[in-house]
Amino acid sequence: MPSSLATVDTVAGQDAPPSLTERFFNRRTLASLLIAAAIVGVAVWRAPINWADAWNKIRHADPRLYIAALLIFYVSFGIRAIRWRVLLRNAGDDHPAQSLIAPVITSFFVNCVVPAKMGDVYRAYMARARLQISGSKAFGTIIAERLLDLCVLMAMLIAAGAVVFHKKAPGALVPYVIVGTLVCIAGVGVLLTMRAGRGQRVLRLLPEAIFHRYESFRLGTVHSFGRYPTLLVLTVIVWMCESARLAFVVFALGDGNLLGPSQFLLIALVAALLTTVPFLPGGIGLVEAGMVGVLIAVGGVSQQVAISIALLDRSISYGSLVVFGFIVFLFTHITAPRVHTATARG
Repeated sequence: MPSSLATVDTVAGQDAPPSLTERFFNRRTLASLLIAAAIVGVAVWRAPINWADAWNKIRHADPRLYIAALLIFYVSFGIRAIRWRVLLRNAGDDHPAQSLIAPVITSFFVNCVVPAKMGDVYRAYMARARLQISGSKAFGTIIAERLLDLCVLMAMLIAAGAVVFHKKAPGALVPYVIVGTLVCIAGVGVLLTMRAGRGQRVLRLLPEAIFHRYESFRLGTVHSFGRYPTLLVLTVIVWMCESARLAFVVFALGDGNLLGPSQFLLIALVAALLTTVPFLPGGIGLVEAGMVGVLIAVGGVSQQVAISIALLDRSISYGSLVVFGFIVFLFTHITAPRVHTATARG
């Protein structure tokens, strides 16, 4: 953890944004992209799928419902920005929500193109450059946000699964629930340990600069949790937006009668859970395959329909984010150093 925090504050303390060029062209990034390409390639080559029929179905989707799904997806970023504002206020920094939207979108874009969740580090840099918040402290609020997201996601996933299956869930869904629950328990355990201030004697043996960065990170993470009703409501709304986006996509394809509200929620949450895998940028390849499997197991739809839904939904949650996120990234990449310099002079 201390070395990660050193990386965060080193990046956040720069006058220029962290270079993503090095991240794009290093071995880990290229390896992850090659793995994702291999997964997609094998699926296209070996799977008994009529891709022409799938594309024809997507081509005839209702554009109005598709645009509605697109709008809901980007409204969720506004809600995420409001929630991050609450987390930052809990940690002692108050900034208007509109100033947080660009860093949130940019972080999701970076996560789509670079593995290892580097977008979270970049958001900590943006908080430092644009808002003059300690990089370690900002990173702590982001970790708190991730843990909150995961815990609420798993609670909603289990509740939706209970409604859909009543007694016995399909085998394809069980591993997601087990792994997600274990990660939640581990995350809460670490948070409680940090809250209690355990291990201070050992941490004080570290170089003073690293110890202070850890303390800033710890306080940012622990103090983020407050105003619980507001945070929980905002997080539930975020995940409901994910479900609504998927519902509009399914209705756009003319298959709205095949799934119910609980199934929309369940499938959307499983897809979101798969994006947390850090080895692939944006979970590309893995999310699509997982969505198809869950759509077939949970919704009982045909493979052809499942593939059409997964591809059209990912054209929003991944494809549009790569395009629009890149535009926002360019803007923030250019303006962030200027904002930092102007604030420092003032």
